Amino acid sequence: MDNGASSYLRFLNGENDAFTELIRQYKNGLVLFINTFACDIHIAEEAADETFLKLYVRRPRYNGACSFKTWLYTIGKNTALNYLKKRSRQSSRPLEDYYYISDETDIESDYIKGEQNIILHQALGALGKDYSQVLYLIYFEGLTAAEAARIMGRTSRQVSDLIYRAKKALRAELERRGFNGQI
Repeated sequence: MDNGASSYLRFLNGENDAFTELIRQYKNGLVLFINTFACDIHIAEEAADETFLKLYVRRPRYNGACSFKTWLYTIGKNTALNYLKKRSRQSSRPLEDYYYISDETDIESDYIKGEQNIILHQALGALGKDYSQVLYLIYFEGLTAAEAARIMGRTSRQVSDLIYRAKKALRAELERRGFNGQI
């Protein structure tokens, strides 16, 4: 019996330190072996861990028909192949694909729009009272010019002129603030 077989036999007889010896002696080689066909070191490490877990939990009998290392690597290979099969059945889509299923929102666009809204509101605050009031009523509340005129106590013609001048003033204020978006 080689060292691995004697350590495994000691483990089967209740000596848990012997299992630690097996892991120290064979884990790196098993990981590298599994990596030759898994082509992913992380998968190889997981499969090797699963192999040692099988030995620890199921405690299969080693019959000595081949070397302990051959027996262990065979179990490791079969474990890794099963692991790879299981992973291939699972959906392995790129993260970008989940972007569209999440909740149909584009976080980056929402953030940019939020920043633009902040700049827009700051610019509106910098305008005169009548300008900011008429733009708010028309563009944020969706009122018609006639409705805004009634609220502001002005004629429709006065509100139309006010809208024109307010938009021009807002555009100038936004340019001064370095805003490059659409108004």
